Amino acid sequence: MKNLKKTLSVYLSVLMLFLCLVLPAVAAEEKITVTLRVEGIKACLYYGKVTLDAGSTALDALIRADEDSNELTVTVTNSQFGAYVSAVNGENEKTFNGWDGWLYRINDTEPQLSAAQQKISSGDSVVFYYGDPYGIGMQYPVINTEKLKEGMISFTSTDTAYDENWNPVECENTVMDYTLTWGYGNGKTVTVIPDENGVCTIEKEYLTNEAHSVQIERYAENGCPTVLRLAPDFTVGEKTTSNFFRQLFEKLKDFFS
Repeated sequence: MKNLKKTLSVYLSVLMLFLCLVLPAVAAEEKITVTLRVEGIKACLYYGKVTLDAGSTALDALIRADEDSNELTVTVTNSQFGAYVSAVNGENEKTFNGWDGWLYRINDTEPQLSAAQQKISSGDSVVFYYGDPYGIGMQYPVINTEKLKEGMISFTSTDTAYDENWNPVECENTVMDYTLTWGYGNGKTVTVIPDENGVCTIEKEYLTNEAHSVQIERYAENGCPTVLRLAPDFTVGEKTTSNFFRQLFEKLKDFFS
């Protein structure tokens, strides 16, 4: 009998240890964390992490950010097609009297479902933005830094067009006629306008040895944004010892020439 009690006691101890290890992991799996960014008409309205229940939708993430933060005031409207975002921080749909309004992307792609239906997973990047992609048009810039050492930057965008049978066709286009804001020197910025080929040339004095913040903007004549801005913490380049000595050498060469 004593041996039986001892055996049961060991089993119970093992079971309790197992539950202590497994239950927190199960509970953790019931929560997900995503990165949420909200790009308004003229500026980024929110950028941060949002934690919510597993199985939540993209719209749930936006509503949770509204609940947890003083930065957002989200208006959700119910229609015959379901719930959708009609305004954020007073920036209402149809501000520019077109098809403009609030849309969203997940991991740089446009889902086929509405934000109220689209489930999200931990680690996803969710971006709500104001635009008019089906009217004025919208591009989603991807930076090209192959010639950054020469001070040259450009952007491409994968755009959707439609053939004569209205079948969607994706094509990669160069982003044109935008304004680039280039960061340098611990908080300083300079505005650069691209050439006729969409290429921005950064002057040597602004190619300092550091990570440079980069932002792109473009607006239609009525003020509606026509490119999706980059994240506020987006940077290119980095501070390296080799760059430091290269720049020092260039300055010494210019000084003695």
